[in-house]
Amino acid sequence: MSVVRLVIFAVSWFFLLYLLNSAIARQFKRIDLKMVFVYFSTIALIGLFGEIFLDTAYNLFVGHPLWYYQIYPIKGGYTSSFAIVTWGAYGFHLYLLHDSLQAKWSITRTRHLALIIALEGLVLEAALTLSAKFYLGRYMYYYLPGDLWHVSSFQNIPFYFIFGVVAIHALRHVRKDPRFFTCMNSFLLLVLLISR
Repeated sequence: MSVVRLVIFAVSWFFLLYLLNSAIARQFKRIDLKMVFVYFSTIALIGLFGEIFLDTAYNLFVGHPLWYYQIYPIKGGYTSSFAIVTWGAYGFHLYLLHDSLQAKWSITRTRHLALIIALEGLVLEAALTLSAKFYLGRYMYYYLPGDLWHVSSFQNIPFYFIFGVVAIHALRHVRKDPRFFTCMNSFLLLVLLISR
């Protein structure tokens, strides 16, 4: 797989997420790079470690994984070295969406935010893997349950809800010292990639 095509794919998704969130806010969103990096690294860290934990547990109890990655898989296909970028892009999306949800719609309760994350998670991951199939020639990941045509699964909703709760609480803490947490998150992600 061409690295150039993968970079173009990633940049396109970041641009698309920026335009989507600017449309939601009805103005071009201002970006604080320090906070983008803290959201990117925090969500990537929670996402990657969460994927490994969840798919390992799912495989243990059900007898097969819930999904497997097809692009740069690591850890038995439970996650991917490229998932840092995809989860980081979701962190970028949450960074941009955060202010809109609080300022425009006064949505601040953890359970409401986590429910939004759970539902939009299904849509965004399906859009991501379908666009990967179209542009890169293969699905980003493939779900074994066929309830959503193998691009996602309704079984993910409770897991995304839990992810949302963890992410919201983590982001509230990391915003207090973004430099420290960005460095710590990046170090832990590097350890994960090196340990393959």
